[in-house]
Amino acid sequence: MMIPDNDFLAHTLKALDNNDRASVDYGSFIVVTEGLGVLRFEPKYQSEASGASVDQSGIERIVVSKTKFQPVSLVISVGIHGNETGPMELVNQIVKDMLNQDLSPSIRLLIIIGNPHAAVKGERFCDVNLNRLFLGAHKNYIGREVKRAIFLEHCVTRFFDEAPANHTRLHYDLHTAIRGSKYKKFAVHPYIGNKRYNLTQFSFIAECGIEAVLLSHQPTTTFSYYSYAEHDAQAFTIELGKVHPFGRNDLSEFEAINVGLRSLIETGALVSSERYVSMKVFKVIDSLVKDSDGYRLNIPDDMENFTPFDKATVLAESDKGRYVIKQTGDSVVFPNVNLPVGQRAGLVIREVKNKDLFS
Repeated sequence: MMIPDNDFLAHTLKALDNNDRASVDYGSFIVVTEGLGVLRFEPKYQSEASGASVDQSGIERIVVSKTKFQPVSLVISVGIHGNETGPMELVNQIVKDMLNQDLSPSIRLLIIIGNPHAAVKGERFCDVNLNRLFLGAHKNYIGREVKRAIFLEHCVTRFFDEAPANHTRLHYDLHTAIRGSKYKKFAVHPYIGNKRYNLTQFSFIAECGIEAVLLSHQPTTTFSYYSYAEHDAQAFTIELGKVHPFGRNDLSEFEAINVGLRSLIETGALVSSERYVSMKVFKVIDSLVKDSDGYRLNIPDDMENFTPFDKATVLAESDKGRYVIKQTGDSVVFPNVNLPVGQRAGLVIREVKNKDLFS
């Protein structure tokens, strides 16, 4: 397996028919291509010079300590929607630095470019939204993304199944949003029922520059929820700003999460701070579903995610009914009516107290 210039993204987008598996030994770690757009890093025992001593013959000898890789198995996925290029460029640079051996992974790592065919087209998807096809939902659709969802589930399952029992399992699915947001960087947390939220994870994403968290209200068919539901992974869908074409992303805007991910990859530790205290947290009140071809949202095209509404505002309507805002301050995220009847057209959300999550 040879990746020209160690540019995994460019290689993936130029080799759309390449699904071969191969591996290369980099000395301290092994890199395995699992197929198109999927790269696995498996660190080995690492030798580290920890000092020098002089024996009785006067010969200096290096004292070497053996350190085992850290018990973390991490999935980083990007490009589940093909037009969300910023995270692809960000993670590609991390991969390039590992392949150049400027960054040494101490954890198991699976890198996924989710929808390369859509990325080449510059489109969100080819036939159907890939991020609605996991946990068996692909059975209800046809198209290129159906096969891709099955393949990605297989890759993640094999990766986590091969992890030792003591490993912390993590999945960060990085996206950018169609429209702007009052909180430019925010995360969606999987629905967990009556379980407790993980303070360490919230602290980590806060240190990575995430300003708000949206708590899911029900099981979904997204990629990150698949890893949580099937493999008990701590998982987030993370929105890192707005969609831009390749080459037009300001990667400096991703610096906080870039530093956080690199530290995790190199040390196996989640950087953390008290910043989570000021992070906004929202819960889902209702899901808006497009119920007819005439369904419409009464909001401007440039309205930002998290924009609050007054009580009694008619947010959505069709010939089958309408949705009215229940409480002043409620807002909407992911509004979109350019989708098939029966699919989600947005989420109505309400702010909750951060401190109540961990008590």
